[in-house]
Amino acid sequence: MTGNDYLHILRSAPALLLFLRPDDDFTIVDASDAYLRQTYTVREEVIGQGIFSVFPDDPADPEASGVRNLRSSLERVRALKREDAMPIQKYAVRRPESEGGGFEERWWHPQNAPVLDANGEVEFIIHRVDDATEIVRLKRAEERARARAERGFRATEILDSITEGFFALDREWRFTYLNREGRLLLGRQADRALGRSVWEALPGLEGTGFEDAFRHAMDDRDAAAITAHYPGHDRWYDAHVYPSPDGISIYLRDVTAQREGETERQRIRAQAEQQRRVFETALANIPDLVYIFGLDHRFVFANEPLLNVWGVTREQAIGKTCLELGYPAWEARMHDREIDEVIASRKPIQGEVPFEGATGRRYWDYIFAPVFGPEGDVIAVAGTARDTTDRRIWEESIASQSALLHEADRAKDEFLATLAHELRNPLAPLRNSVHLLRMRPAADETTVRIHEMMARQVDHLVRLVDDLLEISRVTRGDFALRTERVDLATVIRNALETCEPIVRVRRHQLRMTLPAEPLWVDADPVRLAQVVANLLDNAAKYTPPGGNIELAAGVEDGSAVVRVRDDGMGIAPDAVHRVFEMFNRGGRAELQGDGGLGIGLALARRLAQMHGATLDVASDGVGRGSVFTLRHPLAGAAAVASAVQPTRPAPDLKALRVLVVDDNRDAADSLGMLLEQLGAHVRIVHNGIEAIEAYSTFQPSAVLLDIGMPGMDGYEVARKITTLDRGRRAPLIAVTGWGQQQDRERAAAAGFDHHIVKPADIDVLKDLLAAIG
Repeated sequence: MTGNDYLHILRSAPALLLFLRPDDDFTIVDASDAYLRQTYTVREEVIGQGIFSVFPDDPADPEASGVRNLRSSLERVRALKREDAMPIQKYAVRRPESEGGGFEERWWHPQNAPVLDANGEVEFIIHRVDDATEIVRLKRAEERARARAERGFRATEILDSITEGFFALDREWRFTYLNREGRLLLGRQADRALGRSVWEALPGLEGTGFEDAFRHAMDDRDAAAITAHYPGHDRWYDAHVYPSPDGISIYLRDVTAQREGETERQRIRAQAEQQRRVFETALANIPDLVYIFGLDHRFVFANEPLLNVWGVTREQAIGKTCLELGYPAWEARMHDREIDEVIASRKPIQGEVPFEGATGRRYWDYIFAPVFGPEGDVIAVAGTARDTTDRRIWEESIASQSALLHEADRAKDEFLATLAHELRNPLAPLRNSVHLLRMRPAADETTVRIHEMMARQVDHLVRLVDDLLEISRVTRGDFALRTERVDLATVIRNALETCEPIVRVRRHQLRMTLPAEPLWVDADPVRLAQVVANLLDNAAKYTPPGGNIELAAGVEDGSAVVRVRDDGMGIAPDAVHRVFEMFNRGGRAELQGDGGLGIGLALARRLAQMHGATLDVASDGVGRGSVFTLRHPLAGAAAVASAVQPTRPAPDLKALRVLVVDDNRDAADSLGMLLEQLGAHVRIVHNGIEAIEAYSTFQPSAVLLDIGMPGMDGYEVARKITTLDRGRRAPLIAVTGWGQQQDRERAAAAGFDHHIVKPADIDVLKDLLAAIG
């Protein structure tokens, strides 16, 4: 049965019902059709209105107290959460204008009952009334009749004033009197009923229970009462028959509405019983365990799955406690405590337990919840339990896989760090040597081109190593930006310097459009330049030689925008969304031999996101070029003078004494030669013991110290130098292939003042040494 079916039943019920919310106005939620008819109201006009605004007291009656009395009763129901029956109340009803308007005197017998929700709170109030107007009038009529009798009025006047039908029959079964209501019941036959037989006036009466009652009173001179259906009117009547000196007297009242209401109630009870059977059948067949405890902790219901787990029949289980059904003593005691807690707190409780049953050892996630009675008190504790064994196995498997993945990720990071260290060691002397060669006069143009080519390729290798480590650091969150206010044009020019060699070698036409006014952004200038450089580098790699690259910067929708466009090989539609994935080159790897590792764009997007920026790509397809768009928030309106840094003079290293310590002789010798070319006085040693001796004799201005040396490593050398020279010692600069955050922190703890990753950026190293000098 649906909710609409229940609504139809409630509205069609013959009882006079109002459904109210327990708010301050006691708002009307719905009403039975019978109530609406009796009160001359329409459902659409009363629903949503406060009961007292729809049904006020008669303003012309100064003694009217219906509103006050009804409000008091409703407030008691709301506060005490129990039914409140009121004595018969005088409560006038407003007549519609079509019937003359004004108020009609009515008497009611109200009963107000709460409907509680699952938490025991009053959700609705059912206001039921019986129209007692006729009863009151009858009593008044009887009182008037007695008064009139005392004053000598005739009995017929009294009988005509009552609302029940009254007939008098003589011993020949002929009508001798009908009161006004009796004539209404007989209808058209009333005018010719007097003197006629009751069997003739009311055909179909013979053979019914009415005939038996009439004859019993007539023959046995004893009162009789019956409620039965009279087919001639298709109505139900309540008849009281009394013997009289001349025959019998009959009081007849139409109770059709009450009988139909009782029939409807019986039908509802039958449907409720059917629903109960349906619910029990459903609960018996769901996979979850469903059960109900009585307040004595004994089971009063258990569905079939639970009986199967116990391995008992319903008859063997009902009325038993957990302990009696074979639960371990500790678990039975725990459930007893939980049941008591639910009853006391009126709140659910959850838990998980292992259970050894007919199906073996399983784990169950269960809940106990209170069941509230009509008075709002807890009358039982219901519960469900779900088998979580498979979920636990799955969760343990996930945890195991997570641990394996975490270990694999740690091993990957360790591998990348080791790989970077091993690659940086040979790269350091290569970069130093290339820098030395470029500092010497070239024999011819071919030599210059060879030097430039070597520098480009070494720089390319360094960038690959840096990208490998940086994407790992960004992913782990071990990476922090050094933000300052910077002009976006400066960032772009720095990025262009990085990419200019590959653009020149591939003979691309690069057109750059920058705004006339500065575009200030709050960013890490080095990392933001790295983002733009990766976009230019990507465009250069995937655009055939002689192609076109456009870089434009400006303001769009309140953001600084850098757009890099190329007419290169483009991206297939199904590969666009994978361009920014790690080690993915958008399906272009098979078409391009020097596309790198597929890290640059992934790193660029992560760095952009760390800046609060976005990086997107668009392409019309293979062979139709690509457009990468970087959108970065503009800086606020604060003064930007501090963002303009004064130009520093070229560093002068002639006054410096530099101690170079590295077990890699090529790295140490090439770095020493490079520093000597820059004017510094250099001492080179290749192990930790020599470093400590040279520090004492050479008295350097700065120490460039490798960390990963055999025997005494750089950390120990730094600690010993710090111990030996407790005065104003020379700054210690770590020049190492270990460049992760934990390596920097460990170096600082050992006493290093600075940390440079191999192969050292010569310009950075020169600036650092110049600052020390």
